[in-house]
Amino acid sequence: MLFGLQPVVAVVTSMLLAPVVVSFAPTVRRPLPLTCASATKSNENDEVVPNVRRDVLHLSTSAATIISSLVASSPKPAFAGGNSKSRTVGYEVQHTEAEWSSLLSPTQYFILRQGGTESPYSSILESEERQGIYTCAGCGTSLFDATQKFHSGTGWPSFANIVNDNVEREDVSRIQYQLAGAEVRCKTCGGHLGDVFADGFLFPGTPAIVTGKRYCIDGAALAFVPKDGRGEIDIVMGDTPPPKGARSPMFPG
Repeated sequence: MLFGLQPVVAVVTSMLLAPVVVSFAPTVRRPLPLTCASATKSNENDEVVPNVRRDVLHLSTSAATIISSLVASSPKPAFAGGNSKSRTVGYEVQHTEAEWSSLLSPTQYFILRQGGTESPYSSILESEERQGIYTCAGCGTSLFDATQKFHSGTGWPSFANIVNDNVEREDVSRIQYQLAGAEVRCKTCGGHLGDVFADGFLFPGTPAIVTGKRYCIDGAALAFVPKDGRGEIDIVMGDTPPPKGARSPMFPG
């Protein structure tokens, strides 16, 4: 997806190699609120948006800003459209699309099986802070531990690490991963979860500063099992909207 940008990126790269002076800010500042979607567009119910790749963060140096802006301005297909790997073949848990459609809610199906993206701040799990495990809403596989969750300011639940290698990362080049991230799926059922970015260094004081990663996950793809819960009765499904009035001022409604 970066082929059309190669000539321009090459020019920017040559500029970086030239003897120019790049001014850096004297102090490290907390990053502004970030976004994961390149062009957030909600449906009429303001629940989900079309299949879009989440944007690379714009770094503070001018050169990095130029490159990331070029990447962000190009179309970014979701995993379902940008990767030919089947969501069914080779995975332990398999169902027909008709079965998945009956097993999942419309939002869960759109995200997990069609690679869609929910609107930011539309999941109750974005603000969840209790200890516990986040599992796949499609098959129940443990994916993220609450100790690795942090608030990234994007509007999507964010994690610094995964549980037992249970999350599969899209096979992309190192350059693409550094600039635009990579798609992530549940390793058991192939369900689309979101994207992982190599920008953990932007979040000091969080687990991401240790791993260098930010897993930007659609809340509706998850279910939260509280550590001190009473079993299924206390499981929180990620396609549940937050309480009325609890959404970010940036995304009212």
